[in-house]
Amino acid sequence: MSKQTNFDTIQYFKKSDIFVCGNEDLLRNVLQAHAEIKSFSKGETVFSEESFVPCICVILEGSAIVKKGETVISRLSKYDLYGAAFLYNDISVFQNTVTALTPLSVAVLSKEGMDILIKNDSSIAFNYIKYLSHRVTFLNDKIKGYTAQSAEEKLMCYLKQNSKNQNGQCEIAVSMKELSKVLCISRASLYRVLDSLQQSGKIRRENKKILLI
Repeated sequence: MSKQTNFDTIQYFKKSDIFVCGNEDLLRNVLQAHAEIKSFSKGETVFSEESFVPCICVILEGSAIVKKGETVISRLSKYDLYGAAFLYNDISVFQNTVTALTPLSVAVLSKEGMDILIKNDSSIAFNYIKYLSHRVTFLNDKIKGYTAQSAEEKLMCYLKQNSKNQNGQCEIAVSMKELSKVLCISRASLYRVLDSLQQSGKIRRENKKILLI
């Protein structure tokens, strides 16, 4: 991991739902005083239970994967943020592991900086609460996927949760072996379901990308 201090990351934070309506002068001043850029190599651990620091991170370049044990929680790419759900609570350890899938560059905003933004900009405070509410919905959908009865239901829940683009495109960030573990089904069943969904016209496969029809 390496660090940089001379940067202007306001454009990246303004892409986030939390900071999009924030006062630009305030945000820029807080970022200059309370944020830094960190770079990670492919495969390097960004956050884990052993390296918890209360902060909000926004990805500048690259991608990362968030796991709880062997379970994939989400895949992160440019402009995505993480750490917000753990910023204000009594938990002293980070509950997930964030690993760089590619060379990764992130802007790290300290809790002290976020304190200033929340106290001085009501739009950021409101959007932060809204973001946390969306995270509750996201996790409820995760639970729904894990408790689904059929392999097809589990896979479709996973694809919908990991489809970020409006056209329904989902790029699988894990191997078929890892995905079968996430869904708690055999690899044979996973391949059968993929073939069945494609034949029925519900998905289209393009290498590691899957298009939801």
